[in-house]
Amino acid sequence: MFFTKNTIFSKIFRLLFVLFVFVSIPLIIYSISTQKKMLLDSLEVEAKDINRFIEFALSDALLLNDNSAIVEFLIDYSKKNEKLENIIISKENNDYIIIEKNSWSFEPQIDQKYKDLEKNVENSLLFKSPILNTQVFHHTFPIYSSGIHLGWIHLSMSLDEYNKRLETVYLGFFTFFIILLGFSLFISYILSKSISDPIVSLNNVVSNISKGNLKLRSNYESDDEVGALAQGFNTMISAIDETQIQLKLSHEKLEERVELRTKDLDNTNKLLETKTTELEELNKSLDKKIKEEIEKRIQQESILIQQSRLAATGEMIGNIAHQWRQPLSLITTCASGIKLEKEFGVSTKESEVAKLDTIIQSSNYLSKTIDDFRNFFKPNKEKNYFSIEEMANQSISLISASFAFHYIKINKNFANIEKVFGFPNEFSQAILNVLANAKDVLVQKEIENPQVNINIYENEEFGFLEIEDNGGGINPNILIKIFEPYFTTKEKNQGTGIGLYMSKMIVEKNMSGKLTVINTSIGAKFIFAIPKE
Repeated sequence: MFFTKNTIFSKIFRLLFVLFVFVSIPLIIYSISTQKKMLLDSLEVEAKDINRFIEFALSDALLLNDNSAIVEFLIDYSKKNEKLENIIISKENNDYIIIEKNSWSFEPQIDQKYKDLEKNVENSLLFKSPILNTQVFHHTFPIYSSGIHLGWIHLSMSLDEYNKRLETVYLGFFTFFIILLGFSLFISYILSKSISDPIVSLNNVVSNISKGNLKLRSNYESDDEVGALAQGFNTMISAIDETQIQLKLSHEKLEERVELRTKDLDNTNKLLETKTTELEELNKSLDKKIKEEIEKRIQQESILIQQSRLAATGEMIGNIAHQWRQPLSLITTCASGIKLEKEFGVSTKESEVAKLDTIIQSSNYLSKTIDDFRNFFKPNKEKNYFSIEEMANQSISLISASFAFHYIKINKNFANIEKVFGFPNEFSQAILNVLANAKDVLVQKEIENPQVNINIYENEEFGFLEIEDNGGGINPNILIKIFEPYFTTKEKNQGTGIGLYMSKMIVEKNMSGKLTVINTSIGAKFIFAIPKE
């Protein structure tokens, strides 16, 4: 009934429902594209790990140009990895080794599509393989050994698992859209009814009063425009009712007052006509005003909700990913090392135990990171006294493998100071964020003899931790923006701009400390000041 008639309820309902759907569809499209990118990023990470392992395993064979060893290793490795469709070793001397699941060959030339991908940096893409004649995820990796460029590794990986996950994503979002559609119908109905009911009630009172029942009054009370209209209408009807009572009394009095009362009645009738005209004009413009106000409010609320969700989601996902990247790399490296040592028969119990300890430590850190960020904004966390030196060493141990991989030296100058007061785990995360940024700057700028200096000292009120790199410093034009949320100088797929912002929040908001940055003669220096009480 409400949906077939051209009533104010149906108009408001249709408007709200269309707005809900209009806002939801872009959000769903964005979420799907984000999921697809995450799946591709996962394939890229896996491909990078495989390429690094192959580069490590075949470094000696490539230097010695031992093709038989290369072929034997790659055939065995491709059979063990179900996702690998084929591997191409492209040497600098234009020799090409092509490995497939059940065959291999030496070729003097390969398709131009592969050669176009051979650059000085890694690159990945989805394309149709000229060899397999099917769509694959392809990753090209330059091979270096002792600073000598030996060629490239081409990996083609199956998209079966990617397509299955993508189908699951589409199904999940379709289910979510159906649920959201039902929710939009319900909310639109509730909001439309709450807005239209007072107007319908007032219209019914007007209809009854127009038939002569002046005793009726609108019982709607509110401080909005409809409430003011109802109050004005009640006042007007009360005035009309009072005028009619006075008119009856005037007829019962002397005849000489008839003319005077008649004039009063004429004035009252004119006032009634004026009020009636004003009421008609208000009724005509009321629908338009309500629609405009509803549209403004819904737009404002939608923008705020979307910004809040995107900010919270981006902040948490970006920061957790930033913290997980190094431990996951450690786990992968240790697991690959154990497997490689087993395959070549050089494994020892001590080596295995050491690598397994590293995997356990990194796994515990991953779990701990999730717990810390889940409880990050809870108000009832307890502060503890802790040692800055212990937290610094803990952070350094978690990132030391990555520093060693990039030949970055860490110089420590730790003084024996009193314990400070705050949240040790969060402080450790803040240190990791700054160390990770220092590493990225040194690698990106290709600094010769890269170093990071870490100093610990104190005064009467604070314990201090300084982290200084020799990366040349931060551009003065962006120095004041370095702690702003989502500000980053990296590529979009290399940084979220949330790490330093989160570090500053941890130190200053949660621990009542101070985190600052300055440029020195060699690079950027981040200074942590943590209170002792």
